[in-house]
Amino acid sequence: MPRFRTGGDESRRRLTARLFAIGGFLAVCFGLLISRAVFFHLKDNTQIERVAMRQYRTAVRKSTERGKILDAAGRELAINIPAESVFADPRFVKDASKTSATVASILKLDQGKLAESLAANRKFVWIKRRVAQEEAQQIAQAALPGIFLMTENTRSYPNGTLAASIIGTVGVDAEGLAGIEFELNDALLVSNERSSYKRDAHGHLYLSPSAADEKEKPSQVELTIDKTIQYVAERELSQAVAGARAKSGTAIVLDVRSGDVLAMATSPTFDPNRFGKHEQEEWKNRVITDAYEPGSTFKAVVIASALDHGLVGPEQVFDCGMGKLAVGKDVVRDAHPHGRLSVADIVKVSSNIGAARIEAKMGKEKAYQALKAFGFGELSGIDLPGESAGILSSPKTWSEVQFVTIAFGQGISATPLQMAMAFGAIANGGEMLKPHIIKRLIGPDGEVVYERKKEVRRAVLRPETAALMRRLLGRVVQQGGTGMLAASQEYVVGGKTGTAQKAASHGGYAEGRYYSSFIGFAPMNDPKIVVYVGIDEPKGYYYGGQVAAPVFKKVTEEALHYLSVPAEKGLVVAAAPIDAESLAEGPSPHGVTGEILNTDVTGQAEIVKMKDIPAEANAAPVLEQRSRQEMAKIVSEGKEMWRIPDFRGLTMKGVLETAGNGRVGFKFTGSGIAVKQDPPAGSVVPAGTECTVEFKPVL
Repeated sequence: MPRFRTGGDESRRRLTARLFAIGGFLAVCFGLLISRAVFFHLKDNTQIERVAMRQYRTAVRKSTERGKILDAAGRELAINIPAESVFADPRFVKDASKTSATVASILKLDQGKLAESLAANRKFVWIKRRVAQEEAQQIAQAALPGIFLMTENTRSYPNGTLAASIIGTVGVDAEGLAGIEFELNDALLVSNERSSYKRDAHGHLYLSPSAADEKEKPSQVELTIDKTIQYVAERELSQAVAGARAKSGTAIVLDVRSGDVLAMATSPTFDPNRFGKHEQEEWKNRVITDAYEPGSTFKAVVIASALDHGLVGPEQVFDCGMGKLAVGKDVVRDAHPHGRLSVADIVKVSSNIGAARIEAKMGKEKAYQALKAFGFGELSGIDLPGESAGILSSPKTWSEVQFVTIAFGQGISATPLQMAMAFGAIANGGEMLKPHIIKRLIGPDGEVVYERKKEVRRAVLRPETAALMRRLLGRVVQQGGTGMLAASQEYVVGGKTGTAQKAASHGGYAEGRYYSSFIGFAPMNDPKIVVYVGIDEPKGYYYGGQVAAPVFKKVTEEALHYLSVPAEKGLVVAAAPIDAESLAEGPSPHGVTGEILNTDVTGQAEIVKMKDIPAEANAAPVLEQRSRQEMAKIVSEGKEMWRIPDFRGLTMKGVLETAGNGRVGFKFTGSGIAVKQDPPAGSVVPAGTECTVEFKPVL
């Protein structure tokens, strides 16, 4: 009987074959996966890593820590302080309307716009950056789903407007926008990339950085400016600008031996803590960005160059044409007519025609090379952004009139810094230095990455020429000179006035618009500092000897006091009173007359007549309110008399150092910087008088 296969056997064979096929396929696939996994494990595949990390991290732009900015003495000018910012993850906001109402009420925001943001299909939305501490506490207490707090760093400038045009400011993402903050942004900023924050499987951000334990540290920078000298320069400049109802002003204090900038002030200025409330024009550092026609201060450079070439001597006489010089169809004039003047007197009375006669001895090409050597028409190389090179055109393009006017600072433009550096070369013996405002840069590990050194760009004068020019400039502040109001009662100083008519937009020069300046150095025999003061468009009195020279005197004296430079003159100066009528009328256009009684501690007295002072020097002197008879009586009794210096802007230590061995007592109130004193500065008091000085913190 034949045997037949059953259907069950055939089904089992097919099933077994299928199982082997499926098993083999799975084994092959598994093998491929294993081999691929081993390949990825052994190979550094950053792309795969980024794909994986996107599932657990998100990138958030936040304000990172910036390095401190310090002054030359290590005092803080820019620091970081923690601040809370509010953000949202709209995916976890349960009730956008209710949440937006609560948050808008706390943070004083527009509820409608906030509701739109919370309804967006996004993972991260900034609500408000750097909120007040009270607002942050209220947000935390509200415990709203999807609303979170993040700690950021905010930049703070504890001294407010002090040195703002130098320091600059930063934006909300900690990026430098101006000044040192911009110039050294890469060094001061920890990182300019997005910070990575962890998030869990639900997409919720952890509130601490993913690499907090590996956080980098920023570098910090020390500047050459001194906070106290900067304060003095800014205070005196702002008062002068306000008093002259001027458009603006600039001031510089330079160390003539190193090229260090000790102070650099502009007025008006801005508060970097609230930079958004100021126009960007107010952020400018006019000391380096604004080139102007310098006027008569430029004569010092021209005449020094001619002396150095041996083309003229200090006693050589030139015909100044009684104030008129015809150049083609044009006529060059002096402010006051003069006949024959020596080179020394041309400097003293600031004759335009005399300066032009001296410049003519050099010729165009030699004059151009001399001015180029002094740094005009090129960048000084200071470590700040936005510097202007000014304008010094080729001598081939100079017309005869332009060649003449360049001698007294017109037809050429320069920045205040360039002019200050040129006078620095005269003061230091003839070396044209590179200016510095960065003292040193300290890396994250505390190592000094950069430290400034004295850099001589070129020698421009022989030492003997520089010494001669200093003596000539010293005569400018003496009786009959244009800068009498710059003369110090404690230090022998020298300098030059400048009063430049400003160019008009349509060509030519604008009527009634002037740039008035004074640049000088002290002490005369061993200069330590150069001080520049520029006042743009003063109203009323506009000569540099009237509006800028008094500022030079105050800044110079206080800076030298602070730097512990001993006074060179007797401390006591008293003067005859001015009657009420003359005080009410102000300075006479024809000059002032009076008597100054100079008295030293030995009791010796000398009466010096003041008369026929040039109009450029006119301004009502601040005279001691003691009668000459009273002073003479005190002197005759043999009492020691002491002149009280101006202590404003100094620390307590600075006040004591400035007073030196003066036989006066002190009563101090408060702390910080001196803001008020009694007796006032310039008072002449008997030995033993108590001086009260009030101090306040510099905010």
